[in-house]
Amino acid sequence: MAAAAAETSQRIQEEECSPRDDFSDADQLRVGNDGIFMLAFFMAFIFNWLGFCLSFCITNTIAGRYGAICGFGLSLIKWILIVRFSDYFTGYFNGQYWLWWIFLVLGLLLFFRGFVNYLKVRNMSESMAAAHRTRYFFLL
Repeated sequence: MAAAAAETSQRIQEEECSPRDDFSDADQLRVGNDGIFMLAFFMAFIFNWLGFCLSFCITNTIAGRYGAICGFGLSLIKWILIVRFSDYFTGYFNGQYWLWWIFLVLGLLLFFRGFVNYLKVRNMSESMAAAHRTRYFFLL
């Protein structure tokens, strides 16, 4: 009885978690190219958080997502510096300069995280493509 129950539960689990035949590597996030990175970067940089949300959600490539993160980081730095040194926003910090330093460092970290991670992924994909071409060449 216990063996039959175990066999039945295993069969049910295999039916629920059966491998998909229509799944391919093309369904994964593609790396993208430098143009998509720059487009998402400038969109997030110019339109601030709205541009970040749009470019991060619309693009389906790694380049677009990291470009959006990079552009939002630089946009955060831009707005912190505008608020800090503007005569119009005089009462925003009132001696709490540690607050704008935190946002400035956060913007720098987002900027460098997006840029460096995109470079890593791009170089890794290029080296994998070169290794694949070399392997294919030796197979011929």
